Amino acid sequence: MTDLLNGHELSRLEEEIRQTDQVLYVQKNNINGLNNSLKSITLKTGWAVYVWENTRGLVNIKSSEPPPPRTNQFKDAVKFALARKHFSVFVFPVLDKESWLQCKIFFNENKLESIHPVKFLFILPHDKNHSFFQDKAHKVTFDTGLDGNFVLRDGRWVSADELT
Repeated sequence: MTDLLNGHELSRLEEEIRQTDQVLYVQKNNINGLNNSLKSITLKTGWAVYVWENTRGLVNIKSSEPPPPRTNQFKDAVKFALARKHFSVFVFPVLDKESWLQCKIFFNENKLESIHPVKFLFILPHDKNHSFFQDKAHKVTFDTGLDGNFVLRDGRWVSADELT
């Protein structure tokens, strides 16, 4: 079982989610281990965390209930999230071509002005960006505090480029 984010990165992400009133985004090239990473956050904090899966909808990672109806499209899932009245974290991995296209179209036509009490985290590919994310969102960066491009993973030093 692998995690997308290590312990330091999870702590940083949790802190960012707690403190921000902006949309957050992370740039990664894959999401292998995303659910494991988010499960550890939700178990520690008790937060309701939902992950959007294109064509399936918003999945609550803590429960086995089916996705809410009409959340399989990006725009419908965002609207569902904005209608929430309780603190919730919604994660939108938009790494594949269709998801990225839905995301771009949504942000060309809509602006997320007030998101409170909902928190949004988007996972974007390294080579993609949109004016919404550049101007209105906050990028979460994970400073490992190391010189060079290596991180300690599973007791050995590996290139950080291999992890993204």
